[in-house]
Amino acid sequence: MNLKIIKIAFNNLIKHKRRTFFNVFTFAANALALIVLLGMLKGMYNEAFERTIALDTGHFKIYHKEYILEKDKMPLDKNIKKPYEVIKDLENIQYFISAAPRIKKNGILSNTVNKTNVIITGIDMEKELKTTDLFKNLKKEDRLTSGAQLLIGKRLSELLKNNKGDFMLLYSQTQHKANNLMDVTVAGIYSIGFAVMEKMIVYIPFDFAQQFFDMDDCATEIIIRIKDKKFVPVVKKQIQNILEKKYPDLIVRDWTQEAEGLIVAAQQDFISYGILFAILFFLAIFIIMNTLTITVLERTAEIGTLRAIGLEKNQIRWMFLWEGILLSFAGAIVGGILVLPIVAYLNIHGMSMPPEIMDKMPYPFEALKSKNDISDWFLTYIICIITGIIGAILPAGRAAGTNVVDALKKGVR
Repeated sequence: MNLKIIKIAFNNLIKHKRRTFFNVFTFAANALALIVLLGMLKGMYNEAFERTIALDTGHFKIYHKEYILEKDKMPLDKNIKKPYEVIKDLENIQYFISAAPRIKKNGILSNTVNKTNVIITGIDMEKELKTTDLFKNLKKEDRLTSGAQLLIGKRLSELLKNNKGDFMLLYSQTQHKANNLMDVTVAGIYSIGFAVMEKMIVYIPFDFAQQFFDMDDCATEIIIRIKDKKFVPVVKKQIQNILEKKYPDLIVRDWTQEAEGLIVAAQQDFISYGILFAILFFLAIFIIMNTLTITVLERTAEIGTLRAIGLEKNQIRWMFLWEGILLSFAGAIVGGILVLPIVAYLNIHGMSMPPEIMDKMPYPFEALKSKNDISDWFLTYIICIITGIIGAILPAGRAAGTNVVDALKKGVR
């Protein structure tokens, strides 16, 4: 590496302060935008993944093998026998927190004036509180106990205009295909900030669900929570070993299988954001290329003088390449520093979204929070430097190809 060439390149940038400031500002803006976008994208989906696990899928769900084939129909006859025994056998697995049995079936809820299709979910409230975050904001006096009780979502309550203490009619079919209609009392109204679930899912006590669906000591699924989703691959193997030995008719599915639609949406969004990153990338290349090309034209006489005093073509080429590298690196450093307070705020507080926008989201989250780490800065610096190099290649080649005699005719400025 020729330090003299780097020094000349650096002095050239210092000499042309206005142009240097503009280029550094451009790279700084790109670096800032890239770091913010990376953090928001990761944060949004991390929140969506964690909330989906906490509210719906758990880290794992266990089903009867035949249930999976007809899962959309929620068949009650493809069930798990003695679910509490299965749960007891799972309690010693590594990183285990809790597990809860559920009975899930589609049905109709009516207040005699209006009716709506719902998903009826029978839950063991005590175990559900340890396994999910569905009812962490629900008052103790509103929790399900036993008997013909019902929890409805806030949005469904608003639509049907029903409140705590109201009587409603619950209709569905038992596992033997017999129609069943029963009076239930609204024990409470749950709110999780996710309109889709609040409108669609109602909860009843597990013992009442067993009676209502004629499913004595059975469940359609078992939801499992462990310490962290990073342990899912390890724990899944342990669960599979237990099921293969003692419950060969059961199968375990992890949260990525249960939330497949969310994973696909995330992948599609990553592609969309990748296109946006590419636009920023090529914009930076265009700006640096355009600026350095103009610089070559303006400094033709200077280039001729440098050639005349002994600098070779390759040295001239490297001088302009180093100008591009130094500009991009300085811009990345400035952008990386300027973005710190923005990233700190977004990581801690996030951005609150209007309820009408939150209602339209296909996945649950409480706020748009960023999730940045040091790798975002390293990636941004690498991208900026590569951008600077690519943007400087053509102008550097043009500078190296300058005819010495023609350049000197222009006179030194």
